[in-house]
Amino acid sequence: MNQTILLLDTETLIKQFIDASKNANTKLFDEILDEYGSFEIEDEKFKIIDASKKDFLIWYTAKIKEITITDIIYDQCIGCCFGKNIVIFNHGTFPRLPQEFTDKTKAGLMLDSRNGKIHKIQFCFSFLKTENRAVCECVGNEYLKYMKAGFSEDDAIAMYNDNPNSEYSYITKKIEEEENDGLSF
Repeated sequence: MNQTILLLDTETLIKQFIDASKNANTKLFDEILDEYGSFEIEDEKFKIIDASKKDFLIWYTAKIKEITITDIIYDQCIGCCFGKNIVIFNHGTFPRLPQEFTDKTKAGLMLDSRNGKIHKIQFCFSFLKTENRAVCECVGNEYLKYMKAGFSEDDAIAMYNDNPNSEYSYITKKIEEEENDGLSF
């Protein structure tokens, strides 16, 4: 007897991820996340790192048990994963509270699927419809540091882009990392 496996589309997976998040349904997370996927979390120093499904589930389950999700925004990435689906919980303050910048900083979760499972979750800070001015302001402040030191605007941008230790590189330098991993979009 042949069995047919129904592969869930991205929209359905996102709805299930939201439902699991709102209801702390760890069983559903286990079903919809790819066993070999790549998932971003925060470490104890609030640095964003890549994690396995198991580590993501431990981290995220602890987060969803601490807070009630009261607000959900659907958006799209306009940064490193242009056009990918973004979910913004609690005005961008869950699961990652702003650590620096200002209270205006928002973080969303970019969810990407393959073969009927969510295979990638990463933080996103650049949204199509949702304003997140803090990113531009903070990176702009980095440019201003160089310009106040006497460099032109073009030189300031180039110097920021060439500095792997830029304060906000975890937001703006994802594109270069993605280009070097051999994936094409």
